[in-house]
Amino acid sequence: MLSQDSSPGTNLHDGFPLSASREAMVAVLRGYGTLQRLMEPYFAGFDLTPPQFQLLTIANRFREELPTQRQLARELYVSFPNVTVLLKRLERKGLIERQGNPADRREKYVRVSASGQKLLKRIWLVHQQQMDLVMQGLTVLERKEMARLLNKMTAAHRSSE
Repeated sequence: MLSQDSSPGTNLHDGFPLSASREAMVAVLRGYGTLQRLMEPYFAGFDLTPPQFQLLTIANRFREELPTQRQLARELYVSFPNVTVLLKRLERKGLIERQGNPADRREKYVRVSASGQKLLKRIWLVHQQQMDLVMQGLTVLERKEMARLLNKMTAAHRSSE
């Protein structure tokens, strides 16, 4: 039997079959919608979109070994053409730099520029407060459990990438 949670939008009464998988997927999609609704205006205040911020933070993690555009696409779970568009926009803003691979001219390495580093530091001064706002309604243990479960679901599909 599915949960009897009376939270808004958890019960699906649309004539389609109910299952635990469907209920979980609908909850993830609604959670993602909430995340987007709360994070888009927040990042707009820094002249970024959520995917641009995500790309900057991922590229920043690779400080020692510069990532390629393809590596960033895999890390972001987006197609190569999508990451190329994101990179062009960030490059125009002066937040990243791309350099060719001398061994393979089709490949480019990505580095967060000094301006990008500065922006990331400015964002991280207030970012924890924003994340806490988004996660309101969940205890610290529930937040950890949600992360664990979503990571487990993602890991189950890693081999199909």
